[in-house]
Amino acid sequence: MDLSVKVGNTLLKNPLVLGSASYTQTAKGLETYIKKGFGAVVTKTVTIKPLEGSPNPRAFWYDPEEKTMLSGAEALRNPGMESVAKAVAAVKKIAEEEKCLVVGSVAGNTVEEMSTVAKALVEAGADIIEINMVCPATGPHLGPDYACLGKYWSAKPERAVEAISGIRSTVRVPIWAKCVLGNLTSQDFLNKVDKEARPDAYAYVGGRLPCLVIDVETGKPKFPGNVLLQIEKKIPISPSVTGPVKASTMLHTAYLARLTETPLIPSGGLRKGDDIIEALMVGASAAQISQAVYRDRDVSLTMVRKMEAFMERRGIASLQEIFGISLQYIPAPPLLRVPIITY
Repeated sequence: MDLSVKVGNTLLKNPLVLGSASYTQTAKGLETYIKKGFGAVVTKTVTIKPLEGSPNPRAFWYDPEEKTMLSGAEALRNPGMESVAKAVAAVKKIAEEEKCLVVGSVAGNTVEEMSTVAKALVEAGADIIEINMVCPATGPHLGPDYACLGKYWSAKPERAVEAISGIRSTVRVPIWAKCVLGNLTSQDFLNKVDKEARPDAYAYVGGRLPCLVIDVETGKPKFPGNVLLQIEKKIPISPSVTGPVKASTMLHTAYLARLTETPLIPSGGLRKGDDIIEALMVGASAAQISQAVYRDRDVSLTMVRKMEAFMERRGIASLQEIFGISLQYIPAPPLLRVPIITY
């Protein structure tokens, strides 16, 4: 069975991408997860100089017994460019042996700062650069070193274009733009960034509403009866039910898949192999997981087995066969709509 997927012109051995977190800032941490079957691993988002991040408490479970809601307000706490570049260089050989791509995550207050970090990570061996334009915990309240980090760069399409274009002129590897979801769902934002910056993929984190669930056995969405009636009568819909983050991630992915041809790499609430299958069915090229690793360090191995079992059960030889198959059942915008969130 072929679990490989393509993100633009980049081939991943499978669609599992380990999202940026504290466990990917050292060589030991990177090596640990490279060996756990991921198609790619993203380094801790790094700046030129080390950052202390937000004051404690930085990370804790809102529901410590269930462990479904994790607070991760580190505010880009990281050991600095040189430290992470050394970690990337140290694991380059094992990553090649495991056919796992290394994605360097960068941030900075200026395009020049981000370009400097990107260049250092690529020279160390990073295969892809992801620009962190989404971190909501940063801001001037943490001091001058945080004035223009995180969501600042995707707050306006002009800033996103400036960041992507500037880094692209510095390094010759694919660039993934990780953007604030509310801005990414704006057609004006997408039109400008797609046309003028041409990122190789958009990465984003799902919200909470609206929601969408896919039956992986049929590829069809599970819509409530009243929503089905709205679709039949061609009344604009915004599917909304009380549910987990994952269902919102699916809805936004299906929506974005109709608005842009740029590959999509969603994250948010993805904890099982079937979750990854759902994401591919609604138009994702790959998917990032992060919180699930805090609950189970071997979750990627379980996900791979589940995806293989699904393919065997359905007689599917390649995951490419299911890419976007659910979109035929889901109305395209403007009939399908999501709230535009401003920040």
